[in-house]
Amino acid sequence: MASRVFVCLITSGPGSLTAAELVRGLRVSPASVSKAIGYLEAMELVGRRPDPGGRRERYVIDDDTWLRVWQADTGAHARVAEAARRGIELFGAGTPIGERLGQMGRFFARVSDEMNNSGLTDTAVRDALTVIAALADADRPLTAGELATALGLPGGRVADALEAIEHRPVIADPLALRATGSGAYTLAPRPDRLSPAQREALRAIAG
Repeated sequence: MASRVFVCLITSGPGSLTAAELVRGLRVSPASVSKAIGYLEAMELVGRRPDPGGRRERYVIDDDTWLRVWQADTGAHARVAEAARRGIELFGAGTPIGERLGQMGRFFARVSDEMNNSGLTDTAVRDALTVIAALADADRPLTAGELATALGLPGGRVADALEAIEHRPVIADPLALRATGSGAYTLAPRPDRLSPAQREALRAIAG
């Protein structure tokens, strides 16, 4: 239900809807919409705005949504790393459980550090996420010039966004930025996110 509400919001003309509009559009109960909105708000994916035409609130996916999600993920990764460190104290660093927790803690600490201390400005992160969204939505590779034209951004900002993604691959995770021989860019799944057996199983399903 949360996914349906999210898709309904992101594909709406104004980019915002009231609870009543969501209920009518999805043909579900007000309670279902309320629960889904609560979940999306906890994930920082949806915000609230006053409805200019009345006393109701409108739920919106605004320009800062993706940056908020990025920042929320950064905090979540740091909390997982801290939980792993506490687990090591409980089970002991030399135990099999402690070793597994150590690997987990180091991984999430590294991800958190890369995301939180990347040296990127809010604008650079926002532009990088916008470029990723554009490449994911496109049905073909796009050059920096095509991205700038389509997104209405100066060429320099698009170039900075592409450079940020190249230097901080975690921004696009689980996807990876790929440059083609023609100077265009596209996205592809990171090869280390799936095992060879998993990729083979997926190819079998796809036929």
